[in-house]
Amino acid sequence: MKKIILLALTALMMVGCCDKTTNNIPVGEGLHDAHLYNIDSCEYIVWAGGLAHKGNCRFCKERRQKELKELVIKLKEK
Repeated sequence: MKKIILLALTALMMVGCCDKTTNNIPVGEGLHDAHLYNIDSCEYIVWAGGLAHKGNCRFCKERRQKELKELVIKLKEK
């Protein structure tokens, strides 16, 4: 019974963390009908052929910089 409750809570947490915020921003002239969307705090390019994570996503860049700063601080403490 405990395993079932734990499984249900885990599934609920995974589904409940979804950020529904999306922005429909047109992207460059070379990509016809392409738009930029923010999904789960990441930027994605969506076009007729599919979906791709933006290579220079500002949210991922901010996360990487924060992680790097924390790592440098930990290394300096040692």
